[in-house]
Amino acid sequence: MSTPIRGALTPCALAASLLALCATFARADGEAAAESVVITASRSDTRLQAMPLHTTLITQEDIRNSTAQTLDQLLRNVPGLLVPGAPSYTTDPTGHNIKFRGMDKKVLVLVDGVPVLDPFYTTIQWFKVPLSSVERVEIVRGGGSSLWGNLAVGGVINIVTRRPAGNDGEASLRLGDMGTAALALSQNIVVSDALSFNLAGDSMRTNGYNNAPVDLRAAYWPGRGTSAATLQNLRMSAYFKPSASLSGFVRVGWHLQNEDIGGYDYGANVQKSPDLQAGLTAVLDAASRLQATVYAQNVNFDKYNGAACYTGATYACGASVSGSGATAAQQAGAVLQYATSHDLNTYNERGGSLVYSRRFDGVLSELQLGLDLRRISGIDAQQSYRTPTAALPGVLRIQRTNYGQGQQDFSGAFSQFKLRPLEPLEVTLSARVDRYASSGGIAQQTNYSNVAAPVAGATTGGPVPDNSKTAFDPSLSLRYELSEQWALRGSAYKAFRAPGLNNMYRSFGSSSISIANPLLGPETLVGEEIGIDWGGRGWSLGATVFQANVKNVVATYAITAATPIPDPVLNICGATYTGVANTACPGTVSFYTNGQDQRATGLELDGKWAVRSGLALTAYATRTLTSYTRTTTGDPVGVQLPLVPRWVAGGNVAWQPLDKLTLDAELRYNGDMTLSSLTLSPPVRQGGYGVVNLGASWRFNRALEAYGALVNAGNKAYTDSSASNPQGISLAMARSWTLGLRARF
Repeated sequence: MSTPIRGALTPCALAASLLALCATFARADGEAAAESVVITASRSDTRLQAMPLHTTLITQEDIRNSTAQTLDQLLRNVPGLLVPGAPSYTTDPTGHNIKFRGMDKKVLVLVDGVPVLDPFYTTIQWFKVPLSSVERVEIVRGGGSSLWGNLAVGGVINIVTRRPAGNDGEASLRLGDMGTAALALSQNIVVSDALSFNLAGDSMRTNGYNNAPVDLRAAYWPGRGTSAATLQNLRMSAYFKPSASLSGFVRVGWHLQNEDIGGYDYGANVQKSPDLQAGLTAVLDAASRLQATVYAQNVNFDKYNGAACYTGATYACGASVSGSGATAAQQAGAVLQYATSHDLNTYNERGGSLVYSRRFDGVLSELQLGLDLRRISGIDAQQSYRTPTAALPGVLRIQRTNYGQGQQDFSGAFSQFKLRPLEPLEVTLSARVDRYASSGGIAQQTNYSNVAAPVAGATTGGPVPDNSKTAFDPSLSLRYELSEQWALRGSAYKAFRAPGLNNMYRSFGSSSISIANPLLGPETLVGEEIGIDWGGRGWSLGATVFQANVKNVVATYAITAATPIPDPVLNICGATYTGVANTACPGTVSFYTNGQDQRATGLELDGKWAVRSGLALTAYATRTLTSYTRTTTGDPVGVQLPLVPRWVAGGNVAWQPLDKLTLDAELRYNGDMTLSSLTLSPPVRQGGYGVVNLGASWRFNRALEAYGALVNAGNKAYTDSSASNPQGISLAMARSWTLGLRARF
């Protein structure tokens, strides 16, 4: 049976309510002034109101009023983004990702213009960016590869960090349920007009929560506990300006994430990562400047996957927990904790960019020329283990080892032109050529026989072929100001995403195995969007319609005797492998391929209204349809893809009833969606649900503020994570509270 988790609201009803609210916005005349922030994700001096692509800005005030305590949860209420309700620190780091406009792993996340992505898994390093360091967040939808290259397919998120303005500092202490405690400290030191520093550190610890449904824990999840985590960041930044025409910065950081996934004895995921960023800006004359940036990071990732089983003779560790789960007699047995696999990842990243900008008087108003370089390299050494049984104690459990390594080099050159042929019309043309090459690849496997002592068999695999690709990504955008209140915008673009090192070199698994493909090609997107903006003093409305077609999506499919056996599979499983289990590979073997095409279309509505001083409303609604249009992996075409609800809607009320008191309420509604693979019959489903978050802050004076938040105030049991079967449902965070103090000095 499918397993829906029902909600009370319907997407159509909530969307209609939001549209009615937006209509009310249009009849009001608030007092708030229009935003004049420059969106740096545009790689030009483009103001928010002049962006030709649908753009959202999360300001410092928004961050302070929000109930979110981490960056990923802050982004949950951004139209078009689908961010899991389980905070990133409670989930496996190799799965930290978001969907953008119904597309997976197709957004580039930056911190001050530098990627904050795991170089090996291409997931997002949320733990490196505490909210205490964020000044604002820019979210630009639509293909951004014409400016940023790889991964900027669905859009670009640029996180702008805070910079010193004086000799001041800030400290915050936060306590919450689930044993959560967080401390953040920051101190600015201004030596002179030419030199300033910022020293910052933060630490967070939480016991987390058990994400398995209560009624399934004993039957299906013996030994499972809470997903605890510890996060620590230290950063030192220096800003210098030796002359009126030259300025720069240097930032060094050290970051630690230690996650105990599932509360198993063997479930630790420890990442240690020092990093560096530096930049120079030279003002060449009144109309032109040159910017240079370099960055680097090293990552050491020690990863254990853990599990547990009942040891009772009637059940015996090693038996599958399926169907109706363990019986009461089986559950009476002792619980044995064990590791299912251990990965040791070491990888690094080096990169830099050079951008020349110039302003003009005339039809051509602005020009950017740029060059980006990036190198990533990594190693994954994995051991997988058999499930222990009475006949197979822990010392005899090693099943196989897999070793993979490789390197990718990216180089890209881009240009961007802004033209104003008519006063109300601005045309933006950009184009970029990227080349990436994968080299030095190795994929090896060694199997161990199950005898009195583990005995290694012959190693299969070895060096794999190099691979290189070239991508050309143009973009054309227009914005036409019909009047002071109305503007039309439209854009067409092409973008690409290269496969990650994990797709190309990391083979992994125990009872089943996924085999990497070093010859994977890039995913490519061709998309377009049109939008309309309507606004006045203190209010704004926006509507955007988009369509995107993605070709050659990276996916996996099961190898069978009826399918051709690709060379990388033969490289690991042996030249005589026919799709049937042999001494090198188990019965279930999956392989990465460019075997799917995808289409995503949708509508995005959002509105803001500053009703009066101290009262502001926002609302949004999105309609997203996405499905495969071609597939060689057995998935159906024309069916809404998993983890993408057709309707998402939400809103926020920020109210300041007293000079010192601010209240905040957030509502988010997700429509129903599929959680499992589309090939599962019947699929696992999640019904529509609504979540309410509440927050409040009290400012004692300019230097001291107290705040609190209640997340999931209705204690709604829901999930927005994948589930391969009904018992695999992983719940988002239940009702939780936070209390904190923030002091400026």
